[in-house]
Amino acid sequence: MKLYIVSANKEVVARWTAYAGENSVEVIELDQLLLHKVSQPGCGLVHIGALNADSVEQLCVLHPHIKWVAMSDYPCDAEGLQCLEKGFRGYINTYVSQSLFSELLNVVANNDIWAGPSITQILLKQYLGNAAKPKPVSNVNSAVSYGFTDREEEVLNSLVTGASNKEIARVLGITERTVKAHVAALLNKTGTKDRLLLVLKLTHQVA
Repeated sequence: MKLYIVSANKEVVARWTAYAGENSVEVIELDQLLLHKVSQPGCGLVHIGALNADSVEQLCVLHPHIKWVAMSDYPCDAEGLQCLEKGFRGYINTYVSQSLFSELLNVVANNDIWAGPSITQILLKQYLGNAAKPKPVSNVNSAVSYGFTDREEEVLNSLVTGASNKEIARVLGITERTVKAHVAALLNKTGTKDRLLLVLKLTHQVA
């Protein structure tokens, strides 16, 4: 995959380049992207803290064939949500570990969106707030084929209301750690990356 790196920080550029693995890397300046079209599709990593914010916003409009990921020195939910709303496919810490960096690239390459748990939770609540009342798992036909256990169905029925792990643990009388294990099992069985995609899949919004 073609990997475009947009940063004014040489140390950051060197770090991302070292993590790129077999991906083809091109370090490109923001001004060049604003003036010229880039024809080859790929993934673009943007160091938003070191660049002009107004100019960064134009990247998704000017180069929609590139999957842009916002990399922030001081990530926060508000900034992450703004980036995703503007068309970025991911939002993560600039100094992410190499293993997460590789996972990020795989997720984005598969046309999924990368966001932290708290941002995903906010997006899930927004989706549920705008959608019709979610169906219980027992009424979702596709759920049967995944082989959910009774406890996993209970966790999922709470999850589709937008409840957090802590809230689910309190309702079901189990530990938060146990909830996390059940959520991980649900994601694994449905082949989804996060709870937002899980809910969308089981309500037939995505394939």
